[in-house]
Amino acid sequence: MNSSVPIKRLLQTAVYTSILIGTLAIALHAIFQSVSVSWFLKIGFTLALFIFIVWLINIVLFHLREKYSDSFPEYIRYISSYIICFTLVVFTRLLLRTVIENDNPVEHFVRHNSEIDHHRGALHASFLLGFALNTVVLLIQDLMLLREKKIRIELENAELKIKNVEATNQQLKQQIHPHFLFNSLNTLKTLIKKNPDKAEDYLVMLSDFLRTSISTDIPNVVKLKYEIKLCNDYLKMQKMRFGKALQYTINIPEEIYNSKYIPVFSLLSLLENAIKHNVLTNEMPLHIKIEKINSRIITTNNIQPKLTPEPSTRSGLENLAERYKILSGDEVIVNKNENEFSVSIKMLDNENSNHRG
Repeated sequence: MNSSVPIKRLLQTAVYTSILIGTLAIALHAIFQSVSVSWFLKIGFTLALFIFIVWLINIVLFHLREKYSDSFPEYIRYISSYIICFTLVVFTRLLLRTVIENDNPVEHFVRHNSEIDHHRGALHASFLLGFALNTVVLLIQDLMLLREKKIRIELENAELKIKNVEATNQQLKQQIHPHFLFNSLNTLKTLIKKNPDKAEDYLVMLSDFLRTSISTDIPNVVKLKYEIKLCNDYLKMQKMRFGKALQYTINIPEEIYNSKYIPVFSLLSLLENAIKHNVLTNEMPLHIKIEKINSRIITTNNIQPKLTPEPSTRSGLENLAERYKILSGDEVIVNKNENEFSVSIKMLDNENSNHRG
């Protein structure tokens, strides 16, 4: 932590609290005792100045603690603070006796609190007052430093989360492409033999899909339009590969394409998982449906599990749930019964969505 940041705020707080505490310290005495305005201002300024000096002492000690943490333990900072404060009390009393004479605020305090005067004396009362003021300053200072530390930790955690999302997105790209590219090339090979015109269209779509999906400029959160285009391109290519064995519908209103956002590759990874883990035949086609219900996008497919399940590469649901939690703080809702499997994700309102909790 750069100590100059909290020190600047500590100095600002020192000014405000010195005036406030100094005023409150003599307010009751001024209300119940007959004092002049000049006395109130003079003694109020003196107390405020005393408290401000106490603040400066503690700020300097904090700075030394930050700079020489190995040789300056925390308890030394507190002990030094009280020792210097008590020394300052003695010096202030001597100064007030010399300069202000009968307007000594401690003398006024003791004079009208005979019990303290009887048992502890004026000097003890001064030390008690100094101890109380120094304790209040230390409490305020430590609370501010704890808050600064909490903010710093939250910012560091947020930065780590963002870096984790970026790394996860890159990992997801690398996981999708090898398996998909291998199958796509096999499909292209077959199309070239059977239907050259269709093979050419397929190659154009494959090239466009790969160029778009491996771009390093893709943000973590994209417009719905971008993700739907990727899904359309992906499903069209898979349709060329599987024919009637794959059926799909995308029912998303176009008017929200540019106003809503979702994590990149969120729908695409669900489509890949559906095709990867289910049997696709003309007799038993896989039906995939992408639709909007209220503020969520729901991807649904019928369940036709393969006899030999393929190993997971974390490019699917688990990956999506982790990324979505980091980006939006929202949960991915999964529903599964004997016949259908569905995943529901909430649409985001802006591209800067980034959870900080």
